[in-house]
Amino acid sequence: MNEFDINRYIDISNFLGTLLGPDYEIIIYDLNYILHTVNGEISGRKAGDTISPAMKTILSIKKSFDKKWISNYRALSGNGKILRCSTFYIRDTGNNLIGAMNISFDDNRYKELSNLVFSLCHPDNYVSKNISIEIKGNTEQELFSDSISNAIDEILHRIDRELPFSKLSHIEKLNIIKQLYQKGIFSMKGAVKTVGHRLSCSTASMYRYLDIVKKDNKV
Repeated sequence: MNEFDINRYIDISNFLGTLLGPDYEIIIYDLNYILHTVNGEISGRKAGDTISPAMKTILSIKKSFDKKWISNYRALSGNGKILRCSTFYIRDTGNNLIGAMNISFDDNRYKELSNLVFSLCHPDNYVSKNISIEIKGNTEQELFSDSISNAIDEILHRIDRELPFSKLSHIEKLNIIKQLYQKGIFSMKGAVKTVGHRLSCSTASMYRYLDIVKKDNKV
């Protein structure tokens, strides 16, 4: 990509960042590195970082060769946030793929706001015990991740900073698994095994916990 092309897309990303606001992260990539970020604190990425395994996957999937973009897919960032993402493929004059512009939306504060809205019309503690804004585990849509292990560790630390997790009670483990389920973590390949290892639960125990969580969500 030449200097003119780089500056062109950097200018566009800066414009979109001003237009869309602080909940949107915009990243310009070539095929190896991050060239520019807007609101990069959302995922913790910065210019000069090498391209992530998740983005390499997105750039290498077959449909990237005949489509101009892919939109509204989910990605789990390295700092544990599930983001709604769209990627625009950047091509040279010969139609060769040379990079991408990725836009990610972080809706976490809107989930918090929705709970505050519910708390205005319900008694104290009713919302926390009875109402949950849930991200569905859509098995038909892949959840891209830079590092499932690192991301799950980050989420576990946010849920409960008191370690080790192996000493948590049955109810405490169930509550953590419920929160991870609501974030859509278990739609990721390998998530059950990874979470089980962190919580010192066998695979069979993990599936028993998940059965309880799924039944509770249907009530």
